[in-house]
Amino acid sequence: MKIKIEKVVYPGKALGRGEDGIATFVEGALPDETVEVDILKNKKSFKEARLVSIIEPSALRIAPECPSFSKCGGCTFQHLAYGDQIEIKTAYIDELLSASGLPGIDVTPSPDLWGYRNKMEFSFFDEGKGLMVGLHRKGEFNRYFPVPPCLICDKDMIPALDAVLDFARASGLPCYDKRDNSGFFRHLVLRKAKGTNQLLVNLVTGNREGITPEFFKPLVEKLQNTTASFYWSVNAGVSDAVMADRLILLSGAEAIEEKIKVKGRGYSFLISPFSFFQTNTKGAEILYELAVDFIEPQKTDTVLDLYCGTGTIGITLAPFVDKVTGIELSEAAVKDAEKNRGRNNAVNVSFESGAVEKWVKLADKPHFNAVVLDPPRSGITNKVIDYISELKPEKIVYVSCNPATLARDLQLLKTGPGYEPVKAAAVDMFPHTYHVETVVSLRKKMIQG
Repeated sequence: MKIKIEKVVYPGKALGRGEDGIATFVEGALPDETVEVDILKNKKSFKEARLVSIIEPSALRIAPECPSFSKCGGCTFQHLAYGDQIEIKTAYIDELLSASGLPGIDVTPSPDLWGYRNKMEFSFFDEGKGLMVGLHRKGEFNRYFPVPPCLICDKDMIPALDAVLDFARASGLPCYDKRDNSGFFRHLVLRKAKGTNQLLVNLVTGNREGITPEFFKPLVEKLQNTTASFYWSVNAGVSDAVMADRLILLSGAEAIEEKIKVKGRGYSFLISPFSFFQTNTKGAEILYELAVDFIEPQKTDTVLDLYCGTGTIGITLAPFVDKVTGIELSEAAVKDAEKNRGRNNAVNVSFESGAVEKWVKLADKPHFNAVVLDPPRSGITNKVIDYISELKPEKIVYVSCNPATLARDLQLLKTGPGYEPVKAAAVDMFPHTYHVETVVSLRKKMIQG
């Protein structure tokens, strides 16, 4: 059917309508375009479709920089000039958060438009043309598209990727096949510390009898001048997630060092193979400055940092407050956070390992007058809402990677504990994709009379 596109909505899909007037969502179309689509899901109130052809193109449409765009699943918006990407992201954040009573939200552009990603996860695959490495094809979870090119990853990653692929092909060993849990080469994870120019390579394989670290010696030697840390991870499970049953350091340091500057102060963070760190380093500096500004820190503040990860927000906040306590599910992340605390002499910061939802139910917890929330994409839970109702902190800062669940949680915080969002801002950490990070400041609603 033919549809006329009205706008682009979160998460990056175009909304249009045909003659029946039913909302139809399709990826790859732009506002004011008339397009032909195939209907994939036909519900009573909406339809989901696949773009077939563009009948009347938008004046906004441009030629993408990357020849893989529209086939590779890594990017969403390369057919838009960057300024237009920012306008679309601003519009759908405003629409999602309008019910919260927030004024128009500014989206700060990324300092780097290309090569900004400091972490990439690639998959090995073989679709009848020999061993390759790449990213998921757009809209598909069991098929891949080869890399290079990739214009959003750090430029130093591509030579490392080429070297690993050459080695894998020369070895004669096959890629992993999850259908029967066979094969060897599974994933390649590359991480770059932008502040120090250090590169970490993590080659993830299946389990194969007889393979020892000696097997990788030619690759280690080839990369020794450009790689600061080289790991071999063995994942014998069937899950497609990047994980390790065994983690072997083949050469170099246990971690690479990232350096950032927030509010004029320098910070150093260690990044190991499975550490969390924002994928856009320069964008992270802007994001953390917003978090510090929005908490309006005082030297008497005691801050609870929920879903603290490796402690980046808590540590950058530490110089401005009395105490920070971070809570994080991942034990590995907490170990990294402890190391980062020491590196930055953040003596007023402590970390505890455990599920946030369980921690908030513990008895005899200290009081905090400020809370930082940085949850996963699914947002916060009712248990956290209930805890905030009991705690009654003076101020809350919510850092979100998903404006849809953020909008839901702001309503819950407003109707439950009674916190009003007073200001918000966003940072485009992910140019050419639909993702965006949003920071919201909340304060206790004043009771009139």
